[in-house]
Amino acid sequence: MFVNPTSLSVAQLLGGQSEQYVIPAYQRRYSWQEKQLCELLEDIQLLEGNDNHLLGSIVCLVGPHGAGVNRLELVDGQQRIATLNILLHCMLEQMRRPNGSDERDIASIALLLQARAPDKSLVPKIALDSIDAHEFRRHVAKESIDKPGNPHLAFAFKHYRQWVADQSPQMLDAFRYRLINQATVIRLDDSNAKDAFKLFETINNRGLRLSATDIIKNFILGNAARFGSVALEAARVRWAEVIKYLDGTNFENFFRHFLAATLKRRVTAAYTVSSFKAVFMEHVAEASNLPERHWYAEEAAADDEDEDDLKDQENGTTEVTPVTDPALIQKMSFSEFLQRLASYAKTYGEIVRAQTGIPLLDRHLRNLRMIKSMQTYGFLMALRAGGCKDDVFAKVLHLTESFMLRRHICRERANENETMFARLCSTDPTDPLPNVIGEFRALTPSDDIFEASFAKFDFSANVLERARYCLEQFEQREHGDYSEISVAGSDVVHVEHIIPQKIKTKKARDEFGDWVGYLGEKSIANHPHYVSRIGNLTLFAGHLNIKASNNPYARKKPAYKESGIQITKELPIIYPEFRFQQVEERSDALAKAAVDIWPIA
Repeated sequence: MFVNPTSLSVAQLLGGQSEQYVIPAYQRRYSWQEKQLCELLEDIQLLEGNDNHLLGSIVCLVGPHGAGVNRLELVDGQQRIATLNILLHCMLEQMRRPNGSDERDIASIALLLQARAPDKSLVPKIALDSIDAHEFRRHVAKESIDKPGNPHLAFAFKHYRQWVADQSPQMLDAFRYRLINQATVIRLDDSNAKDAFKLFETINNRGLRLSATDIIKNFILGNAARFGSVALEAARVRWAEVIKYLDGTNFENFFRHFLAATLKRRVTAAYTVSSFKAVFMEHVAEASNLPERHWYAEEAAADDEDEDDLKDQENGTTEVTPVTDPALIQKMSFSEFLQRLASYAKTYGEIVRAQTGIPLLDRHLRNLRMIKSMQTYGFLMALRAGGCKDDVFAKVLHLTESFMLRRHICRERANENETMFARLCSTDPTDPLPNVIGEFRALTPSDDIFEASFAKFDFSANVLERARYCLEQFEQREHGDYSEISVAGSDVVHVEHIIPQKIKTKKARDEFGDWVGYLGEKSIANHPHYVSRIGNLTLFAGHLNIKASNNPYARKKPAYKESGIQITKELPIIYPEFRFQQVEERSDALAKAAVDIWPIA
């Protein structure tokens, strides 16, 4: 492989009328955030004199040159090129306004945003074949978009439009000159797909660490190119499907769960890439002839480990070696492997988003999401993708809710959960209940421990959705239906702190009343120990503004009595007064109920 890198100014990079940069469907959505957007502006603004600024590198897969537009497939650098395109569009809009810029300067920007088709018509310089394509075009056209599918893309256009609007014509003209003449990009062209993907990995291994997803994508496409053009095209199509199915989810978590389902053991974040490569080389039949296949059978060094991973290693409990157990190797064609990956991605997306299309399953999946039960997703994905029947899957989900809530409330280790669920991936998906019940019973905290822990559990802000879930279940148990509050969602029905979260500030006193005086001696010291307990929480639709009062709870009670949510409506009846003692009494009562609602399997 010989590649001649070329240093190009933005004017040279985008000025060729016969070239069009294509962001293919297998690339992920636009993801630059405010930090990256601002850094680009600052880097250009700080240029002095004849200084140059290197924006970075791009890798292009080029085809044979012919008449008309030469389409350059962006293997690497799509985020950078897309951002430049957005910025240039926003600048052009501003320059075209009355008293903006002269025609020559306007033409110099317009030239960078278009290429010339064989029929002499103009086409966009950046062509998106990705999931963002339609939305990108609408942003360029300044169409109103009520609910952007990609908030990063919407923010980039909004941010840059605002920035250019704030610049004087003189400042914008100076910035334009620096951007197109002094900002440079290293472009590397390769006509061989295999070499282009290899080049991508080589470049990025030397610099800023890539995400596991980017490395895995490149690994798949690079090897697909080695298997032939048909395999490469199939891989592009399948990867585009994976991107679509996983949209809005955590890609890295999916691959960890996919590997756990394949290897039947926990895989840490540090070993996601090395484990995936090992699985690919062992399972894909076409890979058996690759000369470097044996490299991936060796344990790779981890370059990032979280605190729990390190603790596990110290205790000798970690399971991170990416070597595939020979007994688990299921040889399949490359096409079958891609199909399996896409199928699992589809199932994973449905599980994470609670969008299977079956109301009972989606309710349970929503509940698990509220509990914060990510550790279950690999197992649930394996069951669902393996053909588990809906009624059986619903029973598994119901049992999993109880198991996970008890484990969370009793502060059992999350990594232990993940290890167990990875082990359960070996379960027959057509008859999983015996294994599930056996594993759950072995690790579920007892009734006594659960009840005591539940009464004193701190439902702080980061687990407030877990409290919401519990309160919904209490409402359902006592009054038979919670569909209204579950459908309404947190935008309408929120978790209400009966004793407010803040009581000692002037603002708190103005808004909520004199709770310090109402709660009595040691109220300030005791408040943090009681405010986030389940007994101090309920569900409420609307807003309370009780103003200053000597008895702020008395001012809340009328609003509670009018609530359509029964556990809230009954509060003034059961508790004429509400202080720390009542928080404790209510917490104990709800904890006793919790034992029945979330039983041991």
